[in-house]
Amino acid sequence: MLANNNNNKKKYRMMIILKRLVLALMFFFVFSNLHAEVKKFNMVFVPASEKGDENDYTNLISIVEKLTGFEINTVKVTDYNAAVESMRAGRSDIAWYGGKTYIKAAEIANAEAFAAGVRPGEKNANYFAYFVVRNDSEIKKFSDIKGKILSLNTIGSTSGDLIPQVELAKINLSTTNKDHFKKVFYAGSHDACLLAVLNNQSNVCGMSSRNFEARLADNTFKMEQVRIIHKSDPVPPPPLAYSKRIPLEDRIKIKNAVLEAHKHGAIGGYGGKMSHYISVEDTDYDVLRKVVALLKNKK
Repeated sequence: MLANNNNNKKKYRMMIILKRLVLALMFFFVFSNLHAEVKKFNMVFVPASEKGDENDYTNLISIVEKLTGFEINTVKVTDYNAAVESMRAGRSDIAWYGGKTYIKAAEIANAEAFAAGVRPGEKNANYFAYFVVRNDSEIKKFSDIKGKILSLNTIGSTSGDLIPQVELAKINLSTTNKDHFKKVFYAGSHDACLLAVLNNQSNVCGMSSRNFEARLADNTFKMEQVRIIHKSDPVPPPPLAYSKRIPLEDRIKIKNAVLEAHKHGAIGGYGGKMSHYISVEDTDYDVLRKVVALLKNKK
């Protein structure tokens, strides 16, 4: 009888110890989760247009934050070189780049492209460079732009600098040859480039098809005011890229969240509204690397 009582007391003490251990573990995990530090990342971008700002990205970032548990802050810069330098210096972790700028970022800032936006109604993420003139312009065909005033976006822009240079080279014209154009200037944005044509400050503009369509949609201009005299071959899309400094498991979470974001609400991105995002890889931009190398060899 005494032995049974002792056994019961031992069992009771063990139960008390186990309960206390379970409660301690529960408290530990709850306390740890409450005080776990949220991972924070900075995303840098250059506005795609005069009207492009953080609002283009708000919904997408909000959805990605919910799906990953991360905090993502936006940092706006005024030019592409600043966006590359921001990632190179460790001030930003994620970026929206133009194709040409991404090539530079991959080379010197440890950037890796992972996604690109597809606009509503489009079959893929590719776009084009347009050469645009006023409808009443004497310029009728692409080769007629020789000797005229040419406006472009910014130095380093893919569809507003690099690809126009390529298209000009096809008709033996160069922006660096003073005999080829009366004047060449960088307007500072795709929108400003187009407005220069509309306001008779430029005879022809080389710009992104995405921005052209966006400004047409918001009634900045009407189609009867202008003509597209030349359209480039398809251009690889502006990619979302992250720094390889971000741990691989976090990069995977960010990429998966971006690719799934359209299932959770309306989203936007570089240049405005997007229907969804597709996966891209560094090798998708090899075609632009070849173009850059070709232009360097011609100089």
